[in-house]
Amino acid sequence: MSTIFPGNYVAQLNAYRDQGVVALPGVEFYRQVGAVVLNPDTRGIVASGELAAGNYAAYILSPDLRQDDKPRLDKPMVVPAGAVVYRTAVSAPGVQGADGETIKVKAATGLPTSVDLTADADGFYPVDGTASALPSILNGTALGSDTAIEVTTEGVNVAKLNPSAGACRNSPSAILVEVCYFVPAPAPSYDDAHVPYAVEAGQGT
Repeated sequence: MSTIFPGNYVAQLNAYRDQGVVALPGVEFYRQVGAVVLNPDTRGIVASGELAAGNYAAYILSPDLRQDDKPRLDKPMVVPAGAVVYRTAVSAPGVQGADGETIKVKAATGLPTSVDLTADADGFYPVDGTASALPSILNGTALGSDTAIEVTTEGVNVAKLNPSAGACRNSPSAILVEVCYFVPAPAPSYDDAHVPYAVEAGQGT
């Protein structure tokens, strides 16, 4: 767990390792980034080159990129019970749908209302994606149970690179999902206080 108050510590949080940060005393913040991958289609969700309209589970991808040698498997994207989710976001690099079709984070109790990611006239989705409105962060409601994160697609999507977005030939195609949340930090431990060592009987003072 990284502590950044009152210092100047900067790092990208590792969702695969459930790495959080104590940015406010008493509160641990987390950022999960998951994906629904169209190419390479390792989960068999694409049929005849098309991802049909529907709901798809997002996964936190393994740091091991080789598909033939992956000691650490992808993990389902799940937000733990007791977390307060204050932001969701979605983008779709290398994915093409049809003009006006949408992608969003599937609604679930305790999640902010997802803002639709809408395809442009050429079928490609905005490069910067879209994010939910940011409320007063500390006024949220905690999740009552572990919540799996899913993506809802309105229409058919295909893996296709957008040259105008600077994609190269080997760029991946995936729907990316971000979920930001916080949980209460644990109560103090010995490390948080200068508690003297215990004195054994007979020890001099």
